[in-house]
Amino acid sequence: ALAELAALNAAGGFSAAESWAWHRRLLASDGERYDPRVALRIRRGEKMSAADYVELTWARRDWIARMEAALAGFDAMLSPTVPMVAPPIEPLVASDEAFFAVNGALLRNPSAINFLDGCALSLPCQASGEMPVGLMVWSAALRDDVVLDASLAIEAALDQPMKTADSNG
Repeated sequence: ALAELAALNAAGGFSAAESWAWHRRLLASDGERYDPRVALRIRRGEKMSAADYVELTWARRDWIARMEAALAGFDAMLSPTVPMVAPPIEPLVASDEAFFAVNGALLRNPSAINFLDGCALSLPCQASGEMPVGLMVWSAALRDDVVLDASLAIEAALDQPMKTADSNG
C-alpha cells in the first residue's frame, strides 16, 4: 500500500490543494514576496478540481483502511525518518531540479504517515561522531501511547552498549 502513495498524490495531494485555497489570492496580489520554489509547490493545487479533491479523500479513506488492516498485528513500524543524511546545501540552492528531487525524498517517509493520519516520532540513532539520522517509530491514528511506549523501549535499548557474542555480559 505504501507504494501507491506516489500515484495517489500525483496531482499534488492535499497540501497543494489546501495551500492553493489559502494562498491563491495572496499569490495574485503579492506573489513576488513568495519564495519561488514554495510558490511553485502551492500552484500545483491550482490544477486540482473540487472533484479531484473529493476523489482524493475517498481514495485516502480506502488506503487508510487497508493500511490499518496491514498494521493490525504490530505495535509499531520502524523506518528511517528520512532516507539520507543532510545533503550539502550549495547544489540545492543552485538547481531547482536538485532541490525538488532531494526535497521530495526528504518528505517521502513523514508524508506517508501524514497521509495515514498516523502518529510518529523520530529517535536519533546515529553513532557518536556520525551525521545525525533518525529512526521513525510510527503507527496508525490514535496509537500515540503505543508509539511512545515502543519509542521509550527502543531509546533504552539504543543507550545500552552493544554486547558481542563472546562477551560475558
